[in-house]
This record gives sequence, C-alpha cells and structure tokens, in this order.
Amino acid sequence: MKSTTSPMPDMIQASAAPAASQDREPRYKSIYQDLIAGIRSGQYPLMSLLPTEHDLCARYQASRHTVREAIRLLTEAGMVSRRAGVGTRIEAVKPPTRYTQRISQLADLFLYIQNADLRLRDVRTIKANVRQAELLGCPPKQEWLHVRAVKLLGGTSTPVAYSEAFVHPDYAAIRDDIGKVRMPLSALIESHYSQRIREVGQDFAATPIPKAMAEQLRVAPKTAGLVITRRYYGEQTIPMLVTVTTFPHDKMKYSMSLQVDWPA
Repeated sequence: MKSTTSPMPDMIQASAAPAASQDREPRYKSIYQDLIAGIRSGQYPLMSLLPTEHDLCARYQASRHTVREAIRLLTEAGMVSRRAGVGTRIEAVKPPTRYTQRISQLADLFLYIQNADLRLRDVRTIKANVRQAELLGCPPKQEWLHVRAVKLLGGTSTPVAYSEAFVHPDYAAIRDDIGKVRMPLSALIESHYSQRIREVGQDFAATPIPKAMAEQLRVAPKTAGLVITRRYYGEQTIPMLVTVTTFPHDKMKYSMSLQVDWPA
C-alpha cells in the first residue's frame, strides 16, 4: 500500500455512479455544487445561516436524506458548521486546504515526517514535571531535551501544526544539529548513535487549542484540535523520542489502512 501526504482542496470524493446512470451526477452532489456557487456569489453571506433542511428540500424537490448528504459534504469541506438549535452557518467562501496523512506501514510515517518543514521556536533542556513524566514514562525531574516548532506542509507559509518533541537524555547530543541539519529528529538520533527505531506508538486525542498555541497557528483560541502523540522506540522500553503534534481540526485528516490476515 502506498502512502502520500498531499493537499486536498476540498476532501470530497464522489462515489462512482451506478452503471445505469454513469452520465448523471448524483443528486446530492449537484445540490452541493449549487450551494457552493451560492456561497461564493454572496447569495449566502459569510457567517450567515443556510436555509433550513425543510426549505432546501422544497427548493430542490429533494428528499431530506439527499439534502443532508449535500450539507455533509459542505461540512467536511470546512465551508459550513452545524450547530444544534442554531442551524448551518457559513464558515468559509472556499474549501480550506487540508492535508491527508495515510499510514499503512512504518516507512509511510517516516516519509511524511521527512517531507514536513519545521520552523523552530525553542530548544532547551527541561526537568520533566509530573505531567511530562507521565507522558515520557520517566521519573519526575529527569532532564530531557525539549524542542518546540511549528510545522509547514506542501510548500505553504501558513503553519498547519504545532509540535513539541522530547528527546531522551541519552540522545541529547543531537541538540547542536537541530535547526542546522535538515533532517527529522528521529533520523538525527539514528545517524548520531547508529540506533534504529523499531517501533512507533501513536495516541490520538481531541482538545481545544490553548491561546498561546493558537497564536502560533494563527487560529482562534479554543479551536478544536487533533493531537497526535508518537513514541519512538529502539531496543529499550523507554522511548528515544516523544513528539506531540497539534493540528487545527480543519488542517489535517488522518487515514489508516488495515489488512485482515485471516488464518489459513
């Protein structure tokens, strides 16, 4: 399986039409395109509400299921948001750029990391507090190298993620090369110490983005964020490297492929 990290203008993929109607666009897709045209023309101004589902059903002579599917596409594209008791609000005139990270094997992850462009904010030695010690699996007050950066992808100038990295004290000598050598931290560790990363554990969480981080990402405080925590292991049970990367919800989609290995 092949992994790619690439810009996705609207993250919309239409399903193949049945053989009997291959020359016709699905009804929900045509409604979706018409609503986009209305948003771009100003018929539905930014921050205003779309007509209700009932009104849209009457306007397009379509079922509620069809209208909901069209609105779902708008929501996934980041152009509208749905709020209970309020309605469907226009959030953007065009679909914001998102990135899809597809992972099917460890090599795919390393390829993605290699293609990311980190802009350093801070590199220093810290003594792990209680929360950090739990994250790192180490005793409190143990010294780790702490790196903070924003991440760019696809040649963009707007940050798509905020990244914190914690380097185990045994590998802290890579500090002198951070920011000088264009190489991921995992690769720096491998090249400096002739070590191989054999396993990467991943945790996913959702959290509101705090104010200081939001300023770095140029988003509003408390914007919904996707947090990916990765722990890189070599031969030991303590991670060599731990990274915590926070994406605004409209900047990243994570896709994973799984194969079922049935017994013979």
